[in-house]
Amino acid sequence: MHFSQTIEVPVTPDVAFAYVSDFANAHLWDPGVAESRRVDDGPLGVGSQFELIAVFRGRRQMFLYTVTVFDPQRRIVLSGEGAKATSVDTVTFSVSEAGTSIAYQADIRLKGARRVAEPFMRGMFTKMGEDALAGLSAALRS
Repeated sequence: MHFSQTIEVPVTPDVAFAYVSDFANAHLWDPGVAESRRVDDGPLGVGSQFELIAVFRGRRQMFLYTVTVFDPQRRIVLSGEGAKATSVDTVTFSVSEAGTSIAYQADIRLKGARRVAEPFMRGMFTKMGEDALAGLSAALRS
């Protein structure tokens, strides 16, 4: 399943990138994330890892996200692995009249026999993505 949406926020790309790339902040802006924390030390970059507890249909699902691309102020890619699904989130930042344009793409794949349910869940995942970006927009505006 693919989700793609762009938002405009009134902060500079360096501020937007710093906030989004630290996925430990995800629970602060994504209503579908109950908990988020960094699980390694050192400077943030390729290889950094984050544990997220997502809530999906009332159930808590743990995902381990790893930064696979880290291009400060421009682009970050995080690959997530959970027991029932995988996700690749690509976030691109560019200067805009409002401040920063953030293009967020997520590719989610259910594992095993669950894959047959993907066409029926597309709307639910789209709503979750829209809610997350609304939360991100609000967080970066405050």
